[in-house]
Amino acid sequence: MSSRDLGFVGRSLVVTALVLTLAACASLQTGSDFDRTVNMSGYHTFAWMPREHYGTHNPLVIQRARDAIQGSLVGKGFAYVEDSTKADFVVDFTIGAHDRTDIQSYPVSYAGPLYPGYYGWWGRPYWGRDVDVRQYREGTMSIDVFDVRTHRAVWHGWAKKELSQSDIDRSDVAIRSAVESVLQRFPPK
Repeated sequence: MSSRDLGFVGRSLVVTALVLTLAACASLQTGSDFDRTVNMSGYHTFAWMPREHYGTHNPLVIQRARDAIQGSLVGKGFAYVEDSTKADFVVDFTIGAHDRTDIQSYPVSYAGPLYPGYYGWWGRPYWGRDVDVRQYREGTMSIDVFDVRTHRAVWHGWAKKELSQSDIDRSDVAIRSAVESVLQRFPPK
């Protein structure tokens, strides 16, 4: 193979990897809200809000979420401090999964031509019903930021996603992806 062919193969692999990554993220829904009266440009340090995390039976999920959030905030230039009284803001999060049922009902028509009084040889129009029922597991995560001075919530971000078996088996990847997607919105611009 020539170097030109290798360059083409390399570019093709990068494009394929990018498409697969975007397809995997397509089902992740995120959002955020914030207090528009607060100037967050003065935030430089953060600490964790001290509390127990309930709602998951796997302590590794909590640790993975905490590590991902802390790593993402440090990567954005915020400094972690142990003492919350010396921080500009404290961070908290919730994470969990719930079984969901999606029910779609819609009419299915079996009718003749669309003018009044026409019934054709089969009689009156028939309107049946189709119902699709789908059960799935939905993972949710929310990240909250509180101002240390005022003790008020200043930012809230969330993510939710229909979990695949791969997400459940490799929660570290799914958690990291959710955290990065949510914290793209922090601090608000």
